[in-house]
Amino acid sequence: MLNDTLTKFYYPQSLIKEYKYWLLLLRKDQVTLGSMILICKEEKTSFQSISSNAMSELSFITKDVEIGINKAFGNQKINYLMLMMVDPEVHFHVIPRYEKSVTVNNQEFIDAFWPGPVNFAVNNNLVSSEMFSFLQKKVQSELGESSPQKKYKRIYTSGCFDLFHYGHLNILENSKKLCEHLIVGVSTDELIFKSKGKKPVIPYAERAKIISSIRFVDEVIPQGDKNKQKVVDEHHIDAISVGDDWKGKYPSVSCEMVYFPYTPSVSSTILKDTLKLIK
Repeated sequence: MLNDTLTKFYYPQSLIKEYKYWLLLLRKDQVTLGSMILICKEEKTSFQSISSNAMSELSFITKDVEIGINKAFGNQKINYLMLMMVDPEVHFHVIPRYEKSVTVNNQEFIDAFWPGPVNFAVNNNLVSSEMFSFLQKKVQSELGESSPQKKYKRIYTSGCFDLFHYGHLNILENSKKLCEHLIVGVSTDELIFKSKGKKPVIPYAERAKIISSIRFVDEVIPQGDKNKQKVVDEHHIDAISVGDDWKGKYPSVSCEMVYFPYTPSVSSTILKDTLKLIK
């Protein structure tokens, strides 16, 4: 389980920086100066199975890490080791490499393995808790600390999203500002037909793909019925977000409700009626 692996790597005490899909942690055992763990926040055990968004974020993170570490400690190279044998969740051991010794805060660090591969069985650089804290803050100062903690861990919002418009985007963007993980339920074609007596203009697969491509959205699930409590229980939802036109009408749930101002000037119905006039 991801939580077990994170605990093993001393998260959250070891956190250097949190990205949207990854966590950068300082290794408790400093194999070389500034050794880190980069672990995917998704519950995945093979590299090819992580989301395209997590994959694309890696290019930004590696640039961020390589520039930041070099500014902090002046390393010559970085080794990225993906082992995943004992700890199966997708993660890298990020190991800065040094041709010469480096002195930080009056302690000398030597990359005893240069220029060969590192040996994790050799605890090369034992550091005190004070030095660990110093190194953590040193790297954070170069990378920039994590964003302020969000109010909720997981928010759920849902809709048909047939003819996606600015009002939809407002809900998604504002929801993400409040949570670490935004789950969006997209109504299936069957549910829309059952509720409205007609099929959507855009089929479910295409609507779901549109929503999943939006950077504010972390996860998309099909909404096959209107049982909101079931979603809350199965996905550990802390809050549900909707437009304030739903006040007093939304089904009762055990989590908190967040209401955002409704965007009255635009809706899927207005767009459909406008398209009929154009015809």
